[in-house]
Amino acid sequence: MTPPLIPANEWQRMQALLKTGLLDSQPEAGFDRITRIAQQTFGVEIALVSLIDTDRQWFKSRQGLAACETHRNLSFCGHAILDEAVFIVEDALRDPRFADNPLVLDAPYIRFYAGAPLHDSDGHRLGTLCIIDPKPRVFSEQDAQLLRELADCVEEQIRQRQLLALSQALETSEARAQLVIANASVGTWQWDLQTQECEFNERWAQMLGYQLFELTPIDIETWRSRLHPKDSLELASLLTRYLGGLEPKYEYKYRMRHKAGHWVWVQSHGQVVSRDAQGQALKMYGSHMDITAEHLALVQLERKNQALALLNCISFELTGSLDEKITQALTLGCHFLALDIGIASEIIGDVYAVRWASAPPEMGIVPGLNFALEQTYCQLLMQQTGILGISHMGESAFKHEACYQQLGLESYLAIRLEVDGQLFGTLNFSDTQVRELAFDDTDSMFLGLLAHWLGEMLSTKLREERLTKLLDQMPGMLFQYRQWPDGHISFPYSSSGIKNFYGTTPAQVFQDAGQIFDRVYKPDLAQIQQSIALSERQLSTWYDQYRIVQTDGSLRWVEGRSQPERLEDGSTIWHGYLVDIQAEKEAELALAASEQRLRSLFDLSSIGIALNDFQTGDFIDVNQALLDSSGFQKEQLLALDYRQLTPVEYQSQDKRALAELQVCGRCTPYEKEYFRWDGSRFPVRQQGVLVTEADGRSLLWSLVEDISELKKVDQLQKEFVATVSHELRTPLTSITGSLGLLVQGVLGELPEKVVQLLRVAYHNSQRLNLLINDLLDIEKLAAGKMPFDMQSHDLTSLVNASIHLNQPLGKERSVQLALVAYVPGARVHTDKDRFLQALSNLQANAIKFSPKGGHVTVSIERAALGYWRVRVQDEGEGVPLSFKDRVFEKFAQADSSDSRQKGGTGLGLAITKELMARMQGQVDYESLPGQGACFWLEVPAAGEA
Repeated sequence: MTPPLIPANEWQRMQALLKTGLLDSQPEAGFDRITRIAQQTFGVEIALVSLIDTDRQWFKSRQGLAACETHRNLSFCGHAILDEAVFIVEDALRDPRFADNPLVLDAPYIRFYAGAPLHDSDGHRLGTLCIIDPKPRVFSEQDAQLLRELADCVEEQIRQRQLLALSQALETSEARAQLVIANASVGTWQWDLQTQECEFNERWAQMLGYQLFELTPIDIETWRSRLHPKDSLELASLLTRYLGGLEPKYEYKYRMRHKAGHWVWVQSHGQVVSRDAQGQALKMYGSHMDITAEHLALVQLERKNQALALLNCISFELTGSLDEKITQALTLGCHFLALDIGIASEIIGDVYAVRWASAPPEMGIVPGLNFALEQTYCQLLMQQTGILGISHMGESAFKHEACYQQLGLESYLAIRLEVDGQLFGTLNFSDTQVRELAFDDTDSMFLGLLAHWLGEMLSTKLREERLTKLLDQMPGMLFQYRQWPDGHISFPYSSSGIKNFYGTTPAQVFQDAGQIFDRVYKPDLAQIQQSIALSERQLSTWYDQYRIVQTDGSLRWVEGRSQPERLEDGSTIWHGYLVDIQAEKEAELALAASEQRLRSLFDLSSIGIALNDFQTGDFIDVNQALLDSSGFQKEQLLALDYRQLTPVEYQSQDKRALAELQVCGRCTPYEKEYFRWDGSRFPVRQQGVLVTEADGRSLLWSLVEDISELKKVDQLQKEFVATVSHELRTPLTSITGSLGLLVQGVLGELPEKVVQLLRVAYHNSQRLNLLINDLLDIEKLAAGKMPFDMQSHDLTSLVNASIHLNQPLGKERSVQLALVAYVPGARVHTDKDRFLQALSNLQANAIKFSPKGGHVTVSIERAALGYWRVRVQDEGEGVPLSFKDRVFEKFAQADSSDSRQKGGTGLGLAITKELMARMQGQVDYESLPGQGACFWLEVPAAGEA
């Protein structure tokens, strides 16, 4: 905290303060009226007239603060008197001079401060008029100017108080002082009542703008002829009463005409200095004092007090709607300024729109009237800053302006009207008559404060309108629900959304809300009443979900939440909201049903299913199939994590699967082993999916298929292949060779029927050889024993070679096989023989399944980056939908009859898939039933593998 510095002229300043007699004086209405105006005008909690004493600040007037003084070292005002400018602290907590000040950290919790210094007549800064608020705020230059003008009013009060004290002192000492002092600054006079001759000193003549010799001959008419007509009768009456002994003294304030034509206010004192024997006055002696300045100051102060009182009335006493209040304020402003027309306008682009007006009916100035801005006096205001005041347009610098020529207004006083820091329009008063007196500081202060009040009123209205529009756009409804001890209920406030829920308007439930409960679904009514009663009893948050009957008889789910507040009359008011949750409720019910279906699938699945925490590996849930396979009880398995079920040699596979899960969100099926509860092992095929819950927790769903039986079948298949290879292949080769020799006629010509039988036997033996070769290829691929010689090859050459190999089969079946599209220079990285085997399988299948006279086309195209694609398109019936998922399985055929009609072992595509996978390529197809099929190979491009 930084204590305020002591001014360099502190001794003189304190003497001036003590001289005013203000310290520890009684409250005065004039000061209190100004602080009330400041408090209301700026919308702050505290407004003070603060005087800085030696070690304290004492409050001559205070609004919103109980304390009458605080220590000077803690004061903000002590800083404010160090400079002439308005001292502003917009946020004390952010100002290092005050952030730890007790008045900031504790009551009255000062966050905002603005103080305008108060001066005496010699310029000493005695204290401040300050405003304080517990909330930080921005204080504009216009706000600072208004505060300065109010501070000027306080200074006027101080000077008037000093003048009054001086007047009283003079009156006390006047009886003891000499009435005539040589060379005094007051005018003196002597009147001979017998001869009516008068004597005046030079100062008396100077007060009226003359030299004394200019007034000769001097008699009572010299004085009487210069009196103001309105004062002469009253003055003559006073003089008669005094001379007749009816008045104890002769003292009067009146006006005398100056040589220049204006009126000078004088204060006259006099007394009879000689009488005759009968007591008749013979001579009077007295003084004249020029009090014009003091009189004008009093008049100005009185007028300022009138202005402040009027503004106080406007701020606190006007009634009716906003439009009515503004119109009343304009009427009062016209009366105060003595002008006929008062207008509050809005400027929209180049249009001047009259929004509120007070004017004589015959002038036709009413709200809704529009003018071009350039045709109005307001365009003059827009060309300058501050207030524009013209008391006689015809003699001003603006007399040639078009607006004067058109409208003819002689008097005009205007200020910009701002709302929330933005130009709204203007506040102006005018008249067709010339104003006798020029506009002064009081007029400007009144206009500025009135514009500030009007701006605040419009700002409040705009905020309310914006809030209402926002509330109307909010989903659901906002409400205040009130319940009295006698059971009466109402909605003091409800947004327009109430109509969407209850089919009623805010006005219809403002006094009585009973109809609301008629729309509640009867089975839910008791529940709502109980929740409201509990909330009222405990003053706890009310929350409920219930159904409302719609106009069409349907039901709609809603959710309500509100906070109760107990009022002084014993009633309770809830502040809250109601929202439509029909969609959420339907989704909730659908989700519950879906979860039930999934739980049924989970429990009834023949494949083991496990749910694990992805980070810890702990089991969260398992189904019965996994328990059956592993032999564990559920409680035992849930106490483990999946790593404890996996033999150590499979951990590397698990790590690869976990890495794939983190990248792709799922892992492809792979085989491993699990431990049973007794320590034995069983083979499984496992795959997983990674999911993330709303709270960010990662969970792993795993399918764990017990493949013990599949492994047994696989082993039988391997044993069968070995048997075929060793026990059938050798004799079958001999048989095939012998049959071939017989068919070729090596033993001579045989009977035709014998030849036909031999050809059938020879053809079937070839098919058996093909089957055995396919079985052996499958076995080699599965065992990883098939060698691959990966080299760079010209793709077009390979495709042409494959077509050449399959041309005889095409001719045999009357199917044309042709390359229809290729890419010159395309090279692939592959094993030539294995690629030809794979492509020949596709071409052979296409020929077999194409109709007689059909076409099989082969094309080459660019696939994904780094791959070439070879497409084989047939004109057959296409792949049946029921067979789509088994196309590449071993021994799979779409129809057993096809195997007889078309030939084949059902291993060609399975072998092709394995070959392509080993050569870092792939095989796939697309087909629509009845529209043929297109199988393709994707091969790594040479140099891009």
